[in-house]
Amino acid sequence: MRFRVFHRTRYLYRAPVRDSYNELRLRPATDDKSRLEFFLLKIHPPARLQHFRDNWFNYVHFFEVPEAHTSLTIESQSTINTTSPYQDGKPLGVRFETLKTDLDDMLQPFLGGSKYVDVSPEVWRLGIDIRDGRDHVFEVAEAVMHHIFREWTYAPNSTNVSTHMNEVLATKRGVCQDFAHLMIGICRSLGIPARYVSGYLYNGPQSQLRGAQASHAWCEVHIPGKGWFGLDPTNNVVADERHIKIATGRDYHDAAPITGHFDGPHGATSGLQVELEVRRMDG
Repeated sequence: MRFRVFHRTRYLYRAPVRDSYNELRLRPATDDKSRLEFFLLKIHPPARLQHFRDNWFNYVHFFEVPEAHTSLTIESQSTINTTSPYQDGKPLGVRFETLKTDLDDMLQPFLGGSKYVDVSPEVWRLGIDIRDGRDHVFEVAEAVMHHIFREWTYAPNSTNVSTHMNEVLATKRGVCQDFAHLMIGICRSLGIPARYVSGYLYNGPQSQLRGAQASHAWCEVHIPGKGWFGLDPTNNVVADERHIKIATGRDYHDAAPITGHFDGPHGATSGLQVELEVRRMDG
């Protein structure tokens, strides 16, 4: 599928702020020019954009606004071609025993706890119950996704970006970020490498997918000998060509679309406006 994505975020301040520093993970995750046809970032007040690759190979832009300002607008535009990692079918048939023999050091960060993810005895017991004797890695990951979709309530505005997985485990309510963290924690407790993905979701005219109105999040699991495969517990579907990957990491902390800080009076932020459009361009 071919998409055009427009994403604008505007911060409003009650009083002037200064020395604003921000990092942006808004560029689609590909170096293939045939896939990423166009990408543009605009900042207001105008600022010099620089970039680097972080520890998870995400493309990170950063900028500073030293002068006083009462609003900050960040706008990204991209044209992207997507494909599904499931074109050859699901990566079935890989048994759990391969998780002990075929994992390299690069996958270790995706096996333990992280800022918003916990791998506790409680999570492990839940994972064992969901696994229910199954011995194929992807089949178990799918079972975790099905369980979260069935047992947890999708409740917008019930959590925030700082909500930890353990709170979602207790309340059984949340949004896409929370369900991704929960699935990551359960999979890691079972020894399945799992990582967080931030991006966008196309909700076509005949679709009823949750999370398409804003930045979306899902989970990827690593299948030995096969690679990373996405699963979307918010919608109970595999992450296919409708999912536009932007950044990955251990959890939201590593892949947040926008992070930053500024100097100003306490409680200076007064509003946040977000506009997002994901338009299909290939019919």
